[in-house]
Amino acid sequence: MDWNLVLEFIITVATIAVAIFLVPWLKEKLGAERAQQLEELIWKAVQAAEQLFGAGNGAEKKAYVVEYLEARGVDAQAVDADIEAAVLEVNEMVKGAQ
Repeated sequence: MDWNLVLEFIITVATIAVAIFLVPWLKEKLGAERAQQLEELIWKAVQAAEQLFGAGNGAEKKAYVVEYLEARGVDAQAVDADIEAAVLEVNEMVKGAQ
C-alpha cells in the first residue's frame, strides 16, 4: 500500500471539507461581527452628537455623525437607515429620562 497516496487523499478530502464548510462559516461569522461593530460605531456617533449639540440642532447632529463615520471609512449614505434608527433610540431614551 502506498502511504503517500493515502496521505494525499486525506489531505485532499480535508481541504475540500474546509472549503465547503469552514470558509462559508467564517465569512458569516466575520460578517456578523463587522455588522455589530458598525452598529456600535453608529450608536456611539449618534450619542456623541446628542451630547455635543443637545436638543434640536438635527442638521448639525446629522452632519457630525456623517463626518464621524466617513472619517472611519464608513459610507454614511449606505447606513442612513441605521443612523436614523439610532437617533430614534436616543430620542426615546431622552424622552424617557425626562
